[in-house]
Amino acid sequence: MNKKLAPLIHIENCSKSFSGTTVLDNVSFDLYPGEVHCLVGENGAGKSTFIKILSGAYTPDCGEIYVMGEHIKHFEPDVMRKKGIQTIYQSQFLMLDLTVAENIYMGDYVTSSAGLMDYRKQTEKAKELLDSMELEIDPSAALGDLNISDRHSVQIARALAQDAKVLILDEPTASCGKTEKKMILSIVRRIAKRGIGIIYISHHLDEVFEVADRVTVLRDGKKVSTYLGSEITERKLIKDMVGRETEMFYKREKIEKGNEVLEIRDFHKEGFLNKTSFKMRRGEILGFTGKVGAGRTELANLIFGAVKKDGGELFIGDKKVEIHSPNQAIKNGVCLITEDRQRTGLFLDHGVGWNFISAYINKFKGAFINQQKGDKELNQYIDRINISTKGATQEIKYLSGGNQQKVVLAKWLHTDADFIIFDEPTKGIDIGAKEDVYKLMIDLARKGKFIIMISSDIPELMAMSDRVIIMKDRCIVADIDHEEISEENILLYSIGGQENE
Repeated sequence: MNKKLAPLIHIENCSKSFSGTTVLDNVSFDLYPGEVHCLVGENGAGKSTFIKILSGAYTPDCGEIYVMGEHIKHFEPDVMRKKGIQTIYQSQFLMLDLTVAENIYMGDYVTSSAGLMDYRKQTEKAKELLDSMELEIDPSAALGDLNISDRHSVQIARALAQDAKVLILDEPTASCGKTEKKMILSIVRRIAKRGIGIIYISHHLDEVFEVADRVTVLRDGKKVSTYLGSEITERKLIKDMVGRETEMFYKREKIEKGNEVLEIRDFHKEGFLNKTSFKMRRGEILGFTGKVGAGRTELANLIFGAVKKDGGELFIGDKKVEIHSPNQAIKNGVCLITEDRQRTGLFLDHGVGWNFISAYINKFKGAFINQQKGDKELNQYIDRINISTKGATQEIKYLSGGNQQKVVLAKWLHTDADFIIFDEPTKGIDIGAKEDVYKLMIDLARKGKFIIMISSDIPELMAMSDRVIIMKDRCIVADIDHEEISEENILLYSIGGQENE
C-alpha cells in the first residue's frame, strides 16, 4: 500500500435504500495502489450492496465515487469494467468445458490478422500471464479438470487480462480446503505487489489477519471502523461486527444423553460410499469431518434417501426404519439440512412463507394449504431463531445468507424431525448467525433429538461435538471422544490416514 499515491477508489458518504429500507448508510471508503483492504461484517451489514455499487450493478442514492480520480456519474457494469474494476464473486462464472486459455480470454479472444481466433497465440499469451502470476497451470487444460483454487486463479488471471486496476474478491476461499486457501492467499499477496488494489471480503478472520493492510467493518449498513492490519485483534473485529462482546469460540452446555440408540448398519453404494456403520444416542451431537470427497455428504444423502443405497439398515431403538426417498425420510422423522441452501434448500423466487411450509405441506388436511396457519407458525420461528425478514411474502432471494439459512432451519425444524443431519450448517454465515444456529442445535439436543453435524470447521467441531467421526476415501477411519478432539488429531486421521483401532 502506498498512500503517497492517489487512491484508486475514493468514496464519500455513499447511501443506498430499497423500498424505504436503508441498506448502505453514509459510507466512506478508499483503496490505494498495492493495498489489500478487507471488508468485513455480518450478513446484512451492507457488503453485497457496496460491491454491487462498485461493480456498476446498483446506482447509489447519494454520495460521491471517484475511480482513478474520475468522478463516476453513470453506474453500469460495462462502465466500471472499463474503468478497471473487476469483481470475482463467490459463485464462479466460468465454462468448465473450455480450456484455461479460452476462459481467460472469453469474450475478448486473441485473433489472427485475418480476424479468426488464433488458438496457438492465445494459449501462448495465457501461459505468459499465468507464469507472471507464478502459477503452474496448463493453459490448454480443460478448466473442469482443475481444482477449486486453480479455477479461482484462472478467474483472477482473466481479470488481469482485462487490465484490472482494482480487484474485488467476494469470499474467494468459501469452497476451499486448507491447502487451496493458502494458495489463493499467496496469489492475493503477489497481485497486490503489482500495484493492483484489492478489496477482499471474507467471513474467515484468519484470512483477514494474513492479508489485510487495512480492514473496514460494516454493521447495519454503516461504517463502524477502519483499522490498519497491524492494529486489529479478533476480539476487536468481532465486537465491531456484532456490536457487543462475544466469545470467539462458542461454549456449549453439556446435555445428558438418552438411552435410546440410533444405529446405521453397513450403509453403502458402489463407487459412492463403502460400508459404513456407527451408533449414537439421543441428545448427542455427532460431528462428521474429513476432506472434500471423503464421503460425509454421500452418507447423508444415502440416509435421507436422496441417493438410492445398495444396502444398509437404519435402526432407532428396536425399530427398523425404511427410507427409500426423501419423502419417506420426512415421514419417518429424518431431515437433511443441505450445504447448498440456494440450490437444494430453497425456492429463491418464492416468499419466506412458502419456503417455510414446503417441507410439511402434507401436514395440511384437505386440498388447500392453510396459509394463515402457516404464517402464524412462521412468526413463532422468526422470533425464536431471530430471522430478519419483512414477513411471509418477502422473496427469500432478498434475504442475507445467514437469514436464508435460518429459514431452511425453520422449515425443517417445524417438521418436528427426530433425526436431524446438518451439512455445513454455518458455511458462509456471520458470527452472530452462527451463535443462533449453535443455540438452536443445543436446544434440539436438550429435547432428545439425534443430531449429526457435518463440518469442515475444526473450532466448530471442537466446540459443538460430543464425538467426532472422521471419514477418508468414503469410509470411517476414526471415532474420537470429545476430550481427544483437536486439530492435530483430526488432520492426522483425515490426511495421515491412520486407521481407527
